[in-house]
Amino acid sequence: MEKLSETELYTWHFLEDNRAKVQLSSITECAELSHVSTATIVRTLKKQGYDGYSDYKNSLKHSGNPSLLRVNGLSDEANAFIYRNLEEVLRTISLLDVDNLTQIVKRIDKAEQIVLVARDSGEDIGDDLMHRLQSAGKIVVSRYYDNMEEYAKKMTTSDLMLALSFTGKETIIANAAKKAKNRGATVISLICDYNNELSDVSDLILLGYKSKLEKDVFNEDEESSIPLELLCRIMMDMYMIYKEKGTIRD
Repeated sequence: MEKLSETELYTWHFLEDNRAKVQLSSITECAELSHVSTATIVRTLKKQGYDGYSDYKNSLKHSGNPSLLRVNGLSDEANAFIYRNLEEVLRTISLLDVDNLTQIVKRIDKAEQIVLVARDSGEDIGDDLMHRLQSAGKIVVSRYYDNMEEYAKKMTTSDLMLALSFTGKETIIANAAKKAKNRGATVISLICDYNNELSDVSDLILLGYKSKLEKDVFNEDEESSIPLELLCRIMMDMYMIYKEKGTIRD
């Protein structure tokens, strides 16, 4: 996915947060609502893989419909949270790019050592990814604690860092990525938001979609792990295909 400017990022968030209005608006009306030019809207959508505004509107019509996934007997609120799971899967997949995936599996295959960094809820996902990579014959170490920055300073140009983060805003992960990059190592980030320091330092990014639907009554962090888990699964599937076939392209 091509990097968005700040204006384009604002435009993309506006379009995604106002889907109902977008479906009822022309591009001119949408530009007035969002206070950007029609050219900015078109440029933003093309960077996101759409042919233009009409193509984007058509995709909204055919995207997952909550009415297609409804559990009878549950409240609207409960069904909304069930639908969130489907939405995160569909929209994460829609953000995938074949060129980006190809570069990622090539870098994984070439790396002599992979250093996996994560914090908090990302650690369990990291453990599963580490075991999968090790089973595929890769040398992988995980660093989830304060020593990740010190370890990053020992990396070389033949190494690769995989950074797992929901927000990309964990300072310790971003600092470790910077140190790895300074050593010439490749940095690949799996994140759900690319407007942050971690994405800026990364060579390649796999972006997941995280629903904005939240529930304040949960006492613990209820942040969905689906986007990161899905990205890890897809990345590993693509890598195994690449190992066997030498390509993931048709």
